[in-house]
Amino acid sequence: MPGTSATRRRRRPPKKLPSKARPPPDPHPFLVHLKSLPSPVAAAAALLSSPRHLHDHPFASCVLYRLARARLFHLIPPLLSALHDLRVPLQPPAFAALIDHLGAASRPDAASLVFRAVPAFCSHSNATFHSLLHALVCNNRLDAARDMIPEAPKLGVRTNAVSYNIILKGACHRDGFAGARVVLDEMLGRGVRPTTATFNTLVGAACREGQLGAAERLAGEMARRGVPPNAVTYTLLMRGLCDAGRRGDAEKLLFDMEYRGCRPEAANYGVLMSACAARGDVDGIKSLLSDMRKRKLQPDDAGYNVLVKCLCDAGRVGDAHKALVEMQLKGTAPSAATYRVLLDGCCDGSEFELGLLVFNAMLASGHCPLPRTFRRLASGLREDGKAEEACFVLEQMAKRGMRLDAEGCQSVAACIGISRQQCE
Repeated sequence: MPGTSATRRRRRPPKKLPSKARPPPDPHPFLVHLKSLPSPVAAAAALLSSPRHLHDHPFASCVLYRLARARLFHLIPPLLSALHDLRVPLQPPAFAALIDHLGAASRPDAASLVFRAVPAFCSHSNATFHSLLHALVCNNRLDAARDMIPEAPKLGVRTNAVSYNIILKGACHRDGFAGARVVLDEMLGRGVRPTTATFNTLVGAACREGQLGAAERLAGEMARRGVPPNAVTYTLLMRGLCDAGRRGDAEKLLFDMEYRGCRPEAANYGVLMSACAARGDVDGIKSLLSDMRKRKLQPDDAGYNVLVKCLCDAGRVGDAHKALVEMQLKGTAPSAATYRVLLDGCCDGSEFELGLLVFNAMLASGHCPLPRTFRRLASGLREDGKAEEACFVLEQMAKRGMRLDAEGCQSVAACIGISRQQCE
């Protein structure tokens, strides 16, 4: 009947947009103002003189980041002191970012000071703890970083695999595989479960030192502990096998990967391509590129770079250029390295006309040769009687703010009638 609940249509509430589809909120006007000020010092002054309700984490962290990016590190401690007096509720991410900046600037002592300032604002987190470990390790303070591990519970931080992975990398760099293995044993002794990244670090260290047996035993240990190897694990093992002259075993490992549930990646093929290139085996590289496509794996520019260089080293510059065209037709964009390898090959083989063609394609792609290559190409074109083309190369060089060295300037100027002042 009309008007009954059976016939009445219910109005559904409007669907809410998924969080990814919602537009981000507009930034706070004060945040926009702080970012627009000409210097971080002006931003700090604006923050400190602002009304009390603007003394908040987003605005303070913005100013601290600006000071750190400008490397005005000496202003950070007094600003932190002022922010503490103003009771600004800074959060761990701001301190972690500051410590990262200081570590990257080779200031581990300053990073430690910022770390010690955290409790005055908030509790420590894994982010601040790991940032300090990383800053210490990257600045050759491995022992200081290791001393931090027992201190973690007092700071309210629970160490995990990430903590030990940072220490492990430092131990590999300083003490080699044997020292890193000690860190792994310590990690296991404290009940911390290693990750794939943990074992990859150790496998890489063992392979670099030629300890293939140890690397293979680590792969077995991963299986026993239920830690899945990934493409990086196999890449490291394959590189170690190739370096030891066991290319057949490396190839076998490539095909064993999928059987063990790990899909090969471009880097795995790249190891085998580099081994082929070391023997001048162009056909082997082409076969690997073909196999990648059969497996629905798109070759990357690094693989083609190996092919192009191998062909150039064999004096087959024309074939190298065909490989460049082929990679573009098959959907792989050449990188600056691809063009540079081919252009250098053209100069080495005195194929300067082809080199000019590659040069133009390189510029059209937004890439640029190195100054040395500019000089070689211009000089080669001049020697081939192509003064106008040599002038074009020099003009392109000048547009990019590069200069010929004295020898190159004199050589080219003498043959194409350009004065030294114009070269410079």
